[in-house]
Amino acid sequence: MTPSRTRWVLVAIVASFCVLGVINSIVLPLFEAPDEIWHFSFIRVLAADRALPVQPAEGKDMWLREAGQPPLYYILAAPFIAPLDTSDFPAFARFNVAHPAVTATSESNAPNVFIHTGREAFPYRGAVLAVHLLRLLTIPWGAATVVGAYLLAREVAPNRPGLALTAAAITAFNPHFVYISSVVNNDATTACLCTFGLWLAIRLDRETGFFPKNLVSSGIILGLALLSKVSALALLPLAALALLLSWWRERDTRALLGRGAIIFGLVALIGGWWYGRNWALYGDPLAWNVWLADIGVQHITLLELIRQFGHVGTSYWSPYDGLFPAPVFWALGLLSLAAIVGWLRTIARRDAHAEGLLLAGAWFVLLFASLVRYMTTTPSAEGRLLFPGVAAFSLLLALGWEAVAPRRWMGVIIAGLLALAVFSPFAIASRYALPLLDSADGAAGATSFGDVDFGAVRLLGAEVEPDEAQIGDTVAVTLYWETLSPPPADLRTVVRLWTLGGRLMGQRDTTPAGDGYPPDLWRAGDIVRDVYRLPVEESGPAMCRVTVDVLAGEELLGAASSPPLLKLAGPLVAADEIAHPLAYTLGDRVELAGYDLSTEPPAVTLYWRVLAEMDEDYTVFVHLLDKDGALIGQGDGPPLSGDYPTSYWSPGELLADARVVPLESWDCLLVGLYRTTDGARLPVRASTGERVTDDAIAIYGW
Repeated sequence: MTPSRTRWVLVAIVASFCVLGVINSIVLPLFEAPDEIWHFSFIRVLAADRALPVQPAEGKDMWLREAGQPPLYYILAAPFIAPLDTSDFPAFARFNVAHPAVTATSESNAPNVFIHTGREAFPYRGAVLAVHLLRLLTIPWGAATVVGAYLLAREVAPNRPGLALTAAAITAFNPHFVYISSVVNNDATTACLCTFGLWLAIRLDRETGFFPKNLVSSGIILGLALLSKVSALALLPLAALALLLSWWRERDTRALLGRGAIIFGLVALIGGWWYGRNWALYGDPLAWNVWLADIGVQHITLLELIRQFGHVGTSYWSPYDGLFPAPVFWALGLLSLAAIVGWLRTIARRDAHAEGLLLAGAWFVLLFASLVRYMTTTPSAEGRLLFPGVAAFSLLLALGWEAVAPRRWMGVIIAGLLALAVFSPFAIASRYALPLLDSADGAAGATSFGDVDFGAVRLLGAEVEPDEAQIGDTVAVTLYWETLSPPPADLRTVVRLWTLGGRLMGQRDTTPAGDGYPPDLWRAGDIVRDVYRLPVEESGPAMCRVTVDVLAGEELLGAASSPPLLKLAGPLVAADEIAHPLAYTLGDRVELAGYDLSTEPPAVTLYWRVLAEMDEDYTVFVHLLDKDGALIGQGDGPPLSGDYPTSYWSPGELLADARVVPLESWDCLLVGLYRTTDGARLPVRASTGERVTDDAIAIYGW
């Protein structure tokens, strides 16, 4: 590949990264990125006060949670928003109290930590404009990291421009790296400075003489990196390793000491003041105690730590859990294993640039070790914390793949990463879409409640998914509301799932659509999709209906009930469990397969095997006769206590129908089914085919 073509391909990669970054910065809702609200708040304070805040040991300002971070990113960003009026912050930032990150006891699985309103829409103004400006200013840090990945690979393998372009593309099209480079966050700044710090360390290793030309640059970049994030401290042992490798080749101790003094002197001069300030203020150069006061402390076992490595791996590529299907992560994992094989093969061949690879590998190992240490202290199993080594990892991947795969596969892999990077922002944005339908036609498939009005809102219908469940499952009950006029701000709903026999299966008492679009934001004409996830707490078999109570505060505005929407399965019944098997057919639709008797409580359990669908509801009769044939008791009623009417029975089911009846002093039970509407009994035939008298099956005593 010619140098000119190589440059143009690199320009195309960087330009694609920037376009993806701009798209992410526009479509991602404000403050949903990791700690973005706290990063922005710190920058805003610096812009207003023009001084670093001092963190108290107790009673810390919530809005300065990130003020313990090294300040480079924030100091550079603050002048850009200083002229803007951001006085509307934090008033417009509305936390979603239903999110577990805000309310620890909440069970909501809504992705949004914040409630998003029209204030965030274009044209931007106030603090919203400031956030979007800062997002755009973060993208160049990520773009520079992509360039740094290219330079790093060219330094390790100068005669392989294709390898360098592959490393740059892997970095540029990592969906999570694009994402984190397009929000208000210091990760991209650290990734950039650490990438160039590694590049300069490799160059320094190869240079000779007391004062090589990259010596000062290395010291400056290392000092700035230490002001970007504490994780950049791992660059110090890396720089020391580069100096030692150079000394091992030259055996010039005087040059080693001189180079070390210059590099680490510049590091101390540029970055040391912040750590000294921390030591003076907090008695700790890292201000670790102040930091832990915000993020909390955890202590995990080795097994728990190992389990979290999987999430570190997936979140290295994906900014959100569940964003990509599992096969994507399996493919990325297999590609990583293939790269390791290729890297080991390269080392075995004693590549001429082994020292550069050693430094790149050592840098990533140092970062991973620091992450493991961090994970044992705080809840932090996040792959983005490895982004200071993103260029090194991209180089190792590219080198490994090139060693084991045909060159044409490189294009396929890069195209796949690009597809993920393009898909990612739109998939993320869809997660945060408001639960609004374009019109009531969108709720046409829902089961209607009969357009029940509750003053300002109308309940159009409901859906239950899945429509079949069992105990322990969670079902989603979706209600569709039409806003007739602005509803009361304290509107709430109590949604319950009942069996037709009156057993409560599950319930939720909450604000409708409160975790995404609460009622105080509803406008006349809105069609709101409102989802409730209810755990099924009782067993079937049963058909279930949904009831909705609508309240304003404690005042009941009305209630509605749906027809049956959910079929709840019961425990499986095995034929060999039946104590007294029988074989009577009733109307060729159902078979009485047997019965059991019990005394505590006194009951008879009838076992019905469904032979065909039944389009009507039937009632079970159980008549107790004495030895003279006189009726001494009965237990008529719908089967299964009314939970599961016969019109819902499915062929092949074997149902246990327990019926409490007084079993003292009886001689015979007469059992059968009759139609609820007119009392007509289903015709009963014995196994011989003979019609049973009065269509009543006789069961005799103990």
